[in-house]
Formats: sequence, structure tokens, C-alpha cells
Amino acid sequence: MHGKPDASVRSPGDAPTDRLRLFFQQAPGMIAILSGPNHVFEFANTAYLDLVGRQEVVGKRVRDVLPELEEQGTVALLDQVYATGEPFIGRRMPVAFRRQANAPAETRYMDFVYQPVLDDEARVTGIFAQGFDVTRQVETEAAFSESEARYRLFSEETREGVVVHNGDVILDCNPAYARVFGYADAAEVIGLPSTAFVTPRSAPLLREKGASGDEEPYEIEAIRKDGSVFPAEFVGRVATWKGQKVRIGLARDLTERKRREAALRDSEAHFAAIFDQSAAGFGEVDLTGRFLRVNDRFCEISGYTREELLSGRRMQDITHPDDLPENVRLFRHAVESGEPFEIEKRYIRPDGSDVWVSNTVTLIRNEAGQPQTVASVSLDLTARREAEAALRQSESRLRLALDAGRMAVWVSDTRTNSVTTSPELNRLLGFPEDATPAIEEVRARYAPGARERLQAAAAAALGRGERYAEEELEIVWPDGSHHWLLLRADLEVSSGAEGAAYVRATGVAFDVTERKLWEERQRLLINELNHRVKNTLATVQSLATQSFRNTGAGNGPNFTAFQERLFALARAHDILTRDNWEGAELRDIVGEVIEPYCRLSSGRCDIDGPRVRLTPSMALALSMAVHELATNAAKYGALSVPEGQVSISWSVMPGKPRELTLCWQERCGPPVALPERKGFGTRLIERSLAQELAGEVSLAYVPTGVVCTVKAPLPEAMA
Repeated sequence: MHGKPDASVRSPGDAPTDRLRLFFQQAPGMIAILSGPNHVFEFANTAYLDLVGRQEVVGKRVRDVLPELEEQGTVALLDQVYATGEPFIGRRMPVAFRRQANAPAETRYMDFVYQPVLDDEARVTGIFAQGFDVTRQVETEAAFSESEARYRLFSEETREGVVVHNGDVILDCNPAYARVFGYADAAEVIGLPSTAFVTPRSAPLLREKGASGDEEPYEIEAIRKDGSVFPAEFVGRVATWKGQKVRIGLARDLTERKRREAALRDSEAHFAAIFDQSAAGFGEVDLTGRFLRVNDRFCEISGYTREELLSGRRMQDITHPDDLPENVRLFRHAVESGEPFEIEKRYIRPDGSDVWVSNTVTLIRNEAGQPQTVASVSLDLTARREAEAALRQSESRLRLALDAGRMAVWVSDTRTNSVTTSPELNRLLGFPEDATPAIEEVRARYAPGARERLQAAAAAALGRGERYAEEELEIVWPDGSHHWLLLRADLEVSSGAEGAAYVRATGVAFDVTERKLWEERQRLLINELNHRVKNTLATVQSLATQSFRNTGAGNGPNFTAFQERLFALARAHDILTRDNWEGAELRDIVGEVIEPYCRLSSGRCDIDGPRVRLTPSMALALSMAVHELATNAAKYGALSVPEGQVSISWSVMPGKPRELTLCWQERCGPPVALPERKGFGTRLIERSLAQELAGEVSLAYVPTGVVCTVKAPLPEAMA
């Protein structure tokens, strides 16, 4: 329950400065200032405008801008406050707002205060309206059953403490009451004296209010179980409970509210917090333009440090010369008239670059109403300007493409269910160039499912908030031949009756049939190549089997090693085949080769590194090298003992070109010594791998395990 507000507030013309207006504008609650007996909007903050759904209310009467309020008696309440000078407090009052034209009214529940504004002679000059939208809270509470009076009084969800007492002792209370005063539960409270919850000097006030039957809220000095004192608000009323006359009271801890009120009274500190922490650039200058205060965001936008700006530098010193005359004119007019202004201009940064900003500038007056300083809110327009430039470039490229290429232009409109074609589009669709086909005739040329794909592409673009869509369209000419068009469209959405939405699309189309056929031929060629490579590897395996069998070594270690190397090569080919031999991921190559060894060694292999794309030749070379290292580790190295571990890691160093560094490191394996001779695997790693990668390869036989380091340049085209 709200405490009773002061009987009046001072007239806005007497005390509030533009700084306070800025605070009101950004306040989370709804604030409006009405002047005169006709209740003309003098001010309405963003939260108020969002609630009522109107953007232009200042200077207009409430009954004109919000006629639905007059129908609900709200204007009559305003008349009453204005006539009597008594404030009106509304709690959870249903108010219906028509937030959009031709839309049904939307009911919201409000906590609000209509406070009369008095001039120096105590005459009512207007009304200060402040409130909060508590619809969600009301709806949540309404969802709970209220069938029993005890549940309504002692709901666990309520924030207020509710108590029943007979003037002497506590008869009952809800858990919230116990929590307010620091008790574990209601059982600890029941039976205690009523005065046990206030300080001794406040006890007479408590008894006085109870004896008089006063139902107005009042502040009192309360005390918790642990002896700590805090400000509280009490309110109560006489009722009958279990057949006896009692007083039902509510208690609210005012500690937080008092803290907020103290913060609001210290307006300069509050303004400074908003000023310094805002995501917008805030600056304050004197009446000559010299900087007095700036926040971090303003420094980021302008490129100057706070010390540089506050060392005597003026707004004029950092403004672009081309924008300065208009800026100075508006600035002087604002100082003279008090009228705020907005301007888009450029700041010159210390490095000579410029940045576009949108400045909202407001004059700040002192308590005597005299001009004191000028505040500005700066928003960086760089992203918007870049987007506008990109759009202009895109439109220029589009015009150039239309002129230089044989692009067809078309317009379709779902409102009229029509399409307008150009001669070039007629040709692409298989119509005579001078034809004027209806939209049904055009759609008849679509391949099955094509229309649905076009609609889905448009819906997806609009769903992303974009106006541009692109999609390929397959069409079938009367002779049965298939053709493909690439469509690019600008989408414009308009509203119709009963909420219907219509889309007007303006776009271009050009023939991509040759490209589609070439892509199909390329897929066939790659598939055939992959098939032949697999056949070749299978043939090599068969020849090797026959050759080793004829030498009597068909089951020997040499044949096994050769066969495993062939399998490693085949696995690398499989990865390249998946990507049409355009390249392969290093992680896929390493993981595919090492997987059998990791599986057999209970996952003692650690693979770590960023995403690196390899060329086909690099992929094959690294695949064979990793295979040799893994085979050696499984036979003689770290993977030959249960506690051994292998780490394969890589990194990419920036540069031109970028350099890949891959490290194979074995740990906790058998002691390692320099081999007496180099086998095929060692030669493959040290010579062939280095030559294939155009890099460096080093093998180190340290006691803790084999370490192989590979350094190779990465082609610029590979990510």
C-alpha cells in the first residue's frame, strides 16, 4: 500500500531544471505533467508514451489525445484533483488504452498518483501524474485462488506484512510480517505485545493510531528481533475476526524506499551516475562551448581523453569546419531561447579522421531560471552512414549490371495478384518478347515446388527484418527444356483490411542455366574421379597382396606396414572426396588417421588446435606422416604401454603467408634413443613431408618420447 504523498509539488516553472527533465525522461515509471483546468500535456516521458501508444501528446488535451480515458472517468478524476487540490492515489486500477488506431482497447492495471501542482500562492496550476504499470503483477496474483479470506491475508507471495491484533497482543500474522521484523516464522510472532515491533519512543504513536481507528498510512520507527531499527510504514483498519473486534494492519519496510528518496534528493549525484554510465555520449559545456564534463562514451566517440577535453577545449574546436557555422547558430539560439535542437554533424578526431554523430542539445537552467550550461547527447552514426553508403554502392552496382548485362526486370504485387514483365524476362520464360503474360501463365512455367521456394525465401528475408531476397527459380519451357533464373528482389510490405499483409516485389532476373549445367557436369566428373581413385587404390592393394604372397611375405610385417599406409592414404582420400577435392580440415585428417590407435589405447590421444583448411596435397602428406608417427608410437613408443600419452596440437601464426606449426609429442612411454638407422617412415616424414609442404620438419628423440615438429606456410586461399 502506498504512503500518502505530500499535498502538493512545486510548479515545474519554479524549480525543475532541464537536468531534472532528462531524469524524468529516462525514469522507468510513467511521468506526465498536465497544465491548466483543461489538462494539457506539458510533458510526458518515454515510459508514458510507450504505455498509451501515442508519440505526439505535448500541447494537447488529455480528452483529445486519449478520449478513452474520459469514457472511463479518468478525466473526471483529474477535474476533481484540480478543483480540490487534493491528490488522488490509484492502486491497481484497470485502465483501458487504445494504443493503436482502429484497434480494440487494451486494459492495463496501474498504480498511480495525481498530485496537484501549486504556484507560490498555493493555487493549483496543473497536475503531476506518476505511476507504474502493474498489469503483470495483477495478472499473476489473479491466477491464484482467492476463495478463502485467510489465503488473501496471509499469502506467501505478498511483500507486505499483514497482522491481526486486539490492541494489546498479536493474534495472527502472515510469514511476510515475521520476515519484516526478523523472525523465523509467524509462530514466533503470535502472542507478542503489539508494541514489541516499534521502538519505545514510537509506542505512544502506535497506541494513538490504534485507539483513534485511523486508517491512513503513517511512518514509524520499527525494531527487529535482533534490535536493529528501521523505518516502516503502518496502516490498519478495524475489522471482526473470529467473532471479536480486532485491528488488521499492514507493515512495509521503508528502508529501500528511503534509500531511493535520499538518492533522488541528491540529484547531482544521480545525474552524474546516469551521465557517466550511459551508452550514449554525454557532454556538458558552458555557454561559450567549453567542455565542463564528459562521459567515457563521449571520449570514445570523439577520440579525445577526458583530460584533453576538459583542459579548455571547446565544442567548436572538435567540430568539422563545414558543420561549424550551422552548429554555432543553433547553439546560440538555444542559449538565447532555451529551445533544444538536434543536429547531425562530424567531430574531427585527433588523428584527423572524422566521425558522424547525432547531437541532441538542451539548455540547462539553474534554480533561478537563468541559463547555466548546455548538455548534449551524442549518438555515433558511423554504422548508419556506412550502411547508407553501402546501399548507394549496391544500387549503383545494380544499375550498372542492368545496363551492362542482359538482366530482366520485373514487378509483382500480391495485392493485385499481378506481374509486370520486361521483354528480356519474356525471353527467359519462353514467351515472345512482346507478350504480356498474366501471372497464372508465368507460374505455369514454374517447376514443381518452385513457387513455394520463392515464397519461403521472401518470408525468411522479411522475418529477418530485411527488404532484399534472392532465390533461384527453375522453369520448364513448353518444349520440355529446363532453365534456371537467379531472382533478386526488393520487398515492400503494406497493410490491408483486417490485418492482411501485401508484398510488392521489384527485382531483376538473369539466366544461370549454363552455370547450373556446368555445376552438374562438375559433380558428375568429381564423382567419377572419386570412383576411379578408389578403384585404383583397390587395384594397388590387390597387386601388393599378390606380390608379397609370391615372395613369401604375404603375412609379414612389411606387407602389413604397406597395407596400413595404403589404408591411411585411402582414409585421406575419403575426407577429400567429401569436399569434392577442394580441401580438407586438419582436425578431420588427424582424427581419421589417429582414431584406430586412440580407440585401442583407451583415448590417450589429445588433439587440439584451431580450424585449419588444407589443400589436397597438404592433406595427403600430413595424413601419411601422422600415420607413420602413430604406427611407430603403437609399436615402440608411448602407445605401446598403458600409461603412455600422445599429444597432437597445432597453431597458426599470422603473417604473409600465415604459418602452420604442428607438434606431435609422446610422453610417459618407453625410454627413447636415437635410432641407428632411418627407416622408410622416418625418411617419409623428414624428406617427403617437408618437400610436399614446402616447409620444415624436425624429429627429436628426447628421453620422454618422440617429438615431431612441422612448420609449413598456408596458402592464402585456405581458412
